[in-house]
Amino acid sequence: KYVKDLRISLMETINRSIEAKEFQIHRKFPKAESLWDCMQRSIPFYTQRIVPEAVNQGKRVLITSHENAIRGILMHLCEIPEEAMNQLHLPNGLPLVYNVKRKCITLLDDGSGKDPMEVHDFGPAAQYLFRPCELDDDFFDQMEQQALANQKGSSESKEAVAA
Repeated sequence: KYVKDLRISLMETINRSIEAKEFQIHRKFPKAESLWDCMQRSIPFYTQRIVPEAVNQGKRVLITSHENAIRGILMHLCEIPEEAMNQLHLPNGLPLVYNVKRKCITLLDDGSGKDPMEVHDFGPAAQYLFRPCELDDDFFDQMEQQALANQKGSSESKEAVAA
């Protein structure tokens, strides 16, 4: 029902028909999915499901997938040009953290003290992936609130010591 658009495999049809002693059509399944095919699935899913159901509600999202799906989503989020995608290397199992508000990617600190950019090879196109984060008004508001809270906390502790 769902595989009508796949090519028919003549050899598989003959072999399986002889084996079953009745005519059976068998289709060829693709051996791999191109980046374009993968992007046609993953980007709409991200924009239509993940963004409204999680990101817009302030939830954290964990996306795990194979390399092409991650590449497609990164190409969309980081505005990486098509021609640079072949020059981008994504190490297996390395968590990339995308900050939606600041529109940037960071790497988790593994506690080794080593710079992840020196340990892992992201290829020549890493410049598109690791651009400086954007500083929006929310960032400055948060910093100001944090500074005021720190001032208030330090003045309260000084008053407690003086009493």
